[in-house]
Order: sequence, then C-alpha cells, then structure tokens
Amino acid sequence: MLFAVDIGNTNVVAAVFDGERILQQWRIASDDRRTGDEYASVLLTLARDAALDLRSVRKAIVSSVVPSLIGAFVTVVQRLCGVRPYVMSSSLARSGALPVRLPEGSTRELGTDLICNAVGAWNVFGTANVVVDFGTALTLTVTDSCGIIQGTTISPGLHTAIRALAASTAQLPLVPLEAPPCALGTTTREGIQAGVVLGYKGLVEYLVSQVKEDLFLKTGDRPETVRVVATGGLNSVLKPLTDCFTAVDKELTLKGLRLVSECVQ
Repeated sequence: MLFAVDIGNTNVVAAVFDGERILQQWRIASDDRRTGDEYASVLLTLARDAALDLRSVRKAIVSSVVPSLIGAFVTVVQRLCGVRPYVMSSSLARSGALPVRLPEGSTRELGTDLICNAVGAWNVFGTANVVVDFGTALTLTVTDSCGIIQGTTISPGLHTAIRALAASTAQLPLVPLEAPPCALGTTTREGIQAGVVLGYKGLVEYLVSQVKEDLFLKTGDRPETVRVVATGGLNSVLKPLTDCFTAVDKELTLKGLRLVSECVQ
C-alpha cells in the first residue's frame, strides 16, 4: 500500500492507495502552527475509524506547497507507517524521471501539486492538455503533445477572492459560492455571486482559450486537439456553467502523486 500526502495552502489531503485504488482519503486543515504529533494524532484516529492499519503501508510520498509543513509530515509518516516518505521537489520536473518535464535548460520553479496534475493528466490523455485546478489558487498547467510542461497561469482561487472581498470591505458579506439567477444582481448577495462566480466562468473560459492559442503558436498543437481537465475541490461550482472541460476529476492530483511515486521509488 501507498500513503500519499498532498499538502496545500488550505487543506492537507492524505490518501491510502492499494494499487491504483484509493482505499481511503482524509482532508484536514493546513495549519503550520500544528506539530507533527498533533497531525499524527488526527490521522491515526481517522485511520482507526476507517479500520485501516497504516503499518501495512510499504511506501509513502509527500507533495507540499507549504515548506514549513514538510518536516512535520515526514515525522507523521514515519511515526504512523514506519517508512520514510519520498519528498517531492520542483527539480523532479527536470530530472527525466517523469513522463512529463519542463523544457530543456529551464530553471523555472513549478509547484509540486502542478507537477502531479500534469502527470495525472498525461496518464489519462497522453497528449496536449490543460489542467484547471480550483484550489486556494486557480491554476492552469499546460502540457504539449511531447509531454513538455510549457507554462502555467495563477489567479486567486474562488474562495480566496470571495473571502478577500468580505475581509477588505465594510459592508460586503461572505456569501455562498453559488451561481445567481443572472448577471444582473438585484441584491448584494447576488451581485457578489455574479461578479465572482460568473466572472470566474469568464476568466476560466478566456484563459483556456488563450493558452490553447499560445500553445499552438509555440508548438503547433492545434487547439481542438488539446484536452482540458478540471480538478480541485471547487470545480463543481463552475462545472455546470461551462462546456470548456473535456473531463472533471476531483482526485487528479492524488492520482498524479501515486504515479510520481512509481517513477521515483
């Protein structure tokens, strides 16, 4: 079995794989004030509730975009599973160990979550693709038909945007991330939802269209051949509003992390 940990800015997602199958996954809040002992206690309780013996784990991998939590989770995995995890770094995308890679000679840094997304999408499509990840940040990761990661876009995520709006104004409330009846908001709630939810629909559709065009100019990959997959916890907000996604896979990052573990261990 494999124990995989994806540490994001908002949540830590831990999963136990048996081969390609996810036996169990847990989502807990990211908090760099917590110690490894605290995280270990939470995960041990969750594993016991699921009747999973983590000592059956044979290998483990950690991906993190929160550097301060890496050490804590190395301790967590060693304590719970008795194995030392492989810790991903952005240099992995230049190593040649993965089915996707950064351009030759590139010194660009790439989040390990985006590497996992690119690996997961390549495993599904095996051709040019765009991964739209709805997380704390809204990211697009673009891979060409040769498996080269050509670029990314990074925007504030839906929750990040709507929380910033409420926190930075005196009279605008925090509202649910739901599509309003139309773009003409007749209440403050509907106005915010129109601006954020429908606005992000336009943002995603424009960026997807633009990165396809730019990819064509750079590599010759025709826009109609480029696959687009949505992932991340908030993809369900926009999924009903747009037809720009070829597929939706909420667990794409975890699946990519599993595939990375097979390439490096």
